[in-house]
Amino acid sequence: MPRCPTKRFTDHAIRKPTHKEKREITVDDVIGALLDLFAKLEINAPQLASRVKALDRTAVASHRLYAHSTAIGDLLTAWHQNPNYLDKLGNPLPIKMRGPKRSFDLLAKDAVRNMDASTLLTELQRVGAVAIDKDRFIHARMRALSVYEDKPLAIQHTLISLHSFIRTLRHNLNSDPSNSDQLFHRVAWNGAFDSHLIPTLKIKVKRQGQNLLESFDNWMMRKTKTQTRGSRHRGKPVQIFIGVYLAVGKE
Repeated sequence: MPRCPTKRFTDHAIRKPTHKEKREITVDDVIGALLDLFAKLEINAPQLASRVKALDRTAVASHRLYAHSTAIGDLLTAWHQNPNYLDKLGNPLPIKMRGPKRSFDLLAKDAVRNMDASTLLTELQRVGAVAIDKDRFIHARMRALSVYEDKPLAIQHTLISLHSFIRTLRHNLNSDPSNSDQLFHRVAWNGAFDSHLIPTLKIKVKRQGQNLLESFDNWMMRKTKTQTRGSRHRGKPVQIFIGVYLAVGKE
């Protein structure tokens, strides 16, 4: 005898999903992942929660982030872009700490104005971004900094990324979807991707993502210099973050 449709629906509604079935991401999932991340960063979550309750939201919203990781990135970008600091092949020239026309000190003052040049050089050396030869010439060893090779930078980078992504989501939730004020936010999603292809996908994302970010980095740097030279319609300076990331879900 066939079962009653209502009974069949009720059974399905109260049945717990198996481990192979997909379900929606919940608030508990996000909070759990965040707590796990903070534990990895050696941040005490209970203490953090008590501090957040007493936090001045206005002060946080107006606070300008300028971490060492950002300063290092600005310096490396400037070194790889400024024609005065490049050879005929477009590679960064070795430079001395000080000099009349071309030096690390002058480059740092132009790219990172609110950080001492010697402090910046120490940070660059510590993370392996530059090397100093026996003649005291400073050599750039990389264009992009691998932050996860250095724990302090990894922590700062993680917090900046979280903070930036949350601001993008918050901004878009507060603005009209049809409004041009919406910030760009798109995700390429595939729910049945072959796990054996993940190494190939990582290489593809790394190459194309790096090229994309360097393109925007160069464009923003050129625009910043153009506006600084005396544009009458220069707007209020703001911080811009553009990120590319790859997330792999569990089976």
